[in-house]
Amino acid sequence: MRKQGSVLVVLVAACVCLLGACSSSDSASSTTTKSGGSPTTTVSGDAAGDVAKDCSARGEGVDLHGCDLSGANLSGANLTDANLYNADFSEADLTGSDLNGASLWGANLNGANLTNADLVGAILTSTSLGSADLTDAILTGANLNGANLTGINLTGADLTGANLTGVTWSNTTCPNGVVQSTECPLTAAG
Repeated sequence: MRKQGSVLVVLVAACVCLLGACSSSDSASSTTTKSGGSPTTTVSGDAAGDVAKDCSARGEGVDLHGCDLSGANLSGANLTDANLYNADFSEADLTGSDLNGASLWGANLNGANLTNADLVGAILTSTSLGSADLTDAILTGANLNGANLTGINLTGADLTGANLTGVTWSNTTCPNGVVQSTECPLTAAG
């Protein structure tokens, strides 16, 4: 009986140690703060590592996968070749941003402002762009396979060479300004 009790104590102690290791400082999170009335980056991580280590990083080739950048002001940001996999950019201001070659696979861009954004060769596979504004955006050669384009504004956008396989078109304002729920022409010229 003593032997079984000792084994039980050792097992409980091991579980407590493992539990403590799983909640170490590597999975710390900070909450969104307001700076001058504008939302700033929210950083949240977990032991699985599905969020970039530094969600405040910016620049070419930056890794922001899984970051919550909802409502962030990223106007004019250089995010060329950035890893933005599963990032949340809902309601973010990306006006004039350079997202050339960026990987936005599975990202949430619902309600984001991407007016005049450069998305040449960007990967937007399975991305949700509901109600986003892509007026005059350049999407030449972008991969929008399986993207949700419900209610977005593509007025003046250039979709030349874009992969539009499996795209959801619903109440979409096309590059030529016509609202429709079928595939849009690739440019304003039709």
